Amino acid sequence: MKQTKKITLIAICGALLMLCQPALAQTFKFGLRDGVALSWLVGIDDTYPQAGFYGGITGDCYFGEHWGVGMDVTFSEQGVRCKENGDGVAINYSLGYLNIPLVAHYRIPLVGNDHFLKILAGVQAGVFLGADYDYIAPSVVGDGRVSGSGSFERDSFHPYDLGATVGVEWGVGFASLEVRYTLGITQTHNGIANTLNGNYHISVPDNRNSVLQIGTIVRF
Repeated sequence: MKQTKKITLIAICGALLMLCQPALAQTFKFGLRDGVALSWLVGIDDTYPQAGFYGGITGDCYFGEHWGVGMDVTFSEQGVRCKENGDGVAINYSLGYLNIPLVAHYRIPLVGNDHFLKILAGVQAGVFLGADYDYIAPSVVGDGRVSGSGSFERDSFHPYDLGATVGVEWGVGFASLEVRYTLGITQTHNGIANTLNGNYHISVPDNRNSVLQIGTIVRF
């Protein structure tokens, strides 16, 4: 995704956080979460994980010492890196989503109330924002290789994405480290073919998002 889209989304999330916090500070805890997203598409063989950025706001509410519920609004860079195929073509796919996970928390105090471990499980809804690609391929004129990039048409991908999420969070005071994994339940696209002069084709029966997030949370 383009850098301007990422900056705009984070700015909107930050503004919402500042507006909502005073009214809800007695009931909810808000924070910022960001980190690295390692992603791939289930169903496409011979691939590497794609490294990207995720970031947004988070909020949670507890109904006692252990049980609670949390919701995030997070921009996530996802996609997959494909190994070189038999024609010598290697392609990277970069997908952008605005994800809204709703997760149940089970909080385990470790040393005092400020040192804790959380077990997380829930569902995630995502809104598709756009998709880019870049490639390297043999030159059709002479020796050597050529590279290029571009953007997919939005209607090539499904506008919404649904997934199941599990994770753990370890925190001390207002700062936490988290690891989450989300497996897509819905398909990302109906199949894309006959582009780049026929050099890429990702029409596969199963093409769900698979994302591992590793990052930090800072709560206020």
